[in-house]
Amino acid sequence: MEQQLEELIDRYQRDYYLSGNIHISKEGKTLFSKSYGQASIQLGVPNDKDTKFHIASVTKMFIAAATLKLYEQGLISLDDHPGTYVDAFKALHPKITIHHLLSHSAGLHDIYAVPDLTYEMSKLSVEKRAFIPYLVGLKQNFIPGERWEYSSTGFIMLGYILEAVTEMKYEESLNSWFFSPLHMGSTGVDCPRQINSGRAYGHAWGNNQLINADNDRLSTVQAPGELYSTVQDLNTWCEALFKGKILQPETMDKMFAPYYTTTFDPNLNYGYGWFLGPDFRLIAGGTPGFRSEIWHYPVQDLRIVMLWNYEKVDSHQLFRMIKPLLFHT
Repeated sequence: MEQQLEELIDRYQRDYYLSGNIHISKEGKTLFSKSYGQASIQLGVPNDKDTKFHIASVTKMFIAAATLKLYEQGLISLDDHPGTYVDAFKALHPKITIHHLLSHSAGLHDIYAVPDLTYEMSKLSVEKRAFIPYLVGLKQNFIPGERWEYSSTGFIMLGYILEAVTEMKYEESLNSWFFSPLHMGSTGVDCPRQINSGRAYGHAWGNNQLINADNDRLSTVQAPGELYSTVQDLNTWCEALFKGKILQPETMDKMFAPYYTTTFDPNLNYGYGWFLGPDFRLIAGGTPGFRSEIWHYPVQDLRIVMLWNYEKVDSHQLFRMIKPLLFHT
């Protein structure tokens, strides 16, 4: 199996440049794990099994789990308005609930869809204006619960609610509840300007050559942000989550219930933090220089974790190529 997978991925790599890590496991055992390309092309540093990558929206699975932890402990109700916990959120549409934030059905304009977002955030900093009022001031695209529309805005708000309810910093809560107990020492909030040993550079394509990518457009904002991690840490997290070591069974049912059908695929639904197919769960993320993706097939107990530091890697295409081999075994 390992040799066949390596041959398939090497064949793919002859046509498409790969830079990052892939880890495949089944029934708790590693089927395949390999590094490709370079953590820094500029410095000639190769990726290895311990390389840390910005995971972008894969962060949402941690925020969803933390929110559901609060629910389990009776500290929040999923039917409550966000303003119940953060005063500034009282200005949001009166029908918005925590459930809507978790399921991308709140109707809040996605902050990443704001034109010239980098400029907007720089202007916010220069004018010394707070980020929360900016979030609250984004337009309401539709009535809460009316339909599904992907929006990172709601998950950032959930991060603020986590801080308000726990009276801890966002990263402290995640570390206390998840990272420390699971010994995920290579996972944390990604601040690109801070020295983080082993963290890969993001790469892009420009002027017909590989270049260093820009940072995420919200990387300078002091807010509940996206994480960095490794394929091994994410595999550890998935093992714990899917085996019921993080949330109670009833809460897991809430996380993986298909609340809405996505706007781009009628066969793909959305739960809390995860896309849901007919026989799989999927979470993915992308930001300048990075792509990340996790596939989980519960019946086969099969997990595929891919972290890339080249933004042109098409994880879906690569997965479709290796999938027949994974399900033939």
